[in-house]
Amino acid sequence: MSPKPQALKVTGTGFARGLTVEVTLQGNTETFSGAAVRSQASTSFEISAVLAQPGEGTLVVRNTDGGVSDPFTLKVEAGQPAKPEGPGPQTTPVIDRVTPEKVNRSSVAQLLTFSGNSFVQGLSVSVTDPTGTVTVVRGTAVDSVTPEAVKINVVLDILGEYTFLITNPGGRSSNSVVVVVSASGG
Repeated sequence: MSPKPQALKVTGTGFARGLTVEVTLQGNTETFSGAAVRSQASTSFEISAVLAQPGEGTLVVRNTDGGVSDPFTLKVEAGQPAKPEGPGPQTTPVIDRVTPEKVNRSSVAQLLTFSGNSFVQGLSVSVTDPTGTVTVVRGTAVDSVTPEAVKINVVLDILGEYTFLITNPGGRSSNSVVVVVSASGG
């Protein structure tokens, strides 16, 4: 039981791309689809659900072809949540380095790679440009995420220092790193 979203890994068979998941707790139904369904394969997928109340609930998977799973019973217990396996929702990401550290100013998006550890799918990247404006890169704008590397395409069109900070879905943020943008040709 937690007021924060918890990652639920669901395993089974016959999960089709584009499925929707309905989680019903205390009479409230929450539907997950699209980007909310992560790491999807034919036998498993993950969702992040807020399990704020103890009790029993159900989880139903609906495939795009109209197929519906049998309801799976969820038991939400009060007390200490079990330690999640691997990087859980409360993992603090760490950036060791960013490449490249120096880039030329351009109005075209450039690929930056952040190396480190404990990066979790669904994270966001906060970008502070030299004027102090903050932009958050998330969703499809994040090129790829592995536990050790995050790649984003970002437009760096102002001369000076850009500061980057990565925040995991659980809300924990990394250290910040700086990329220096200079005029092309020098």
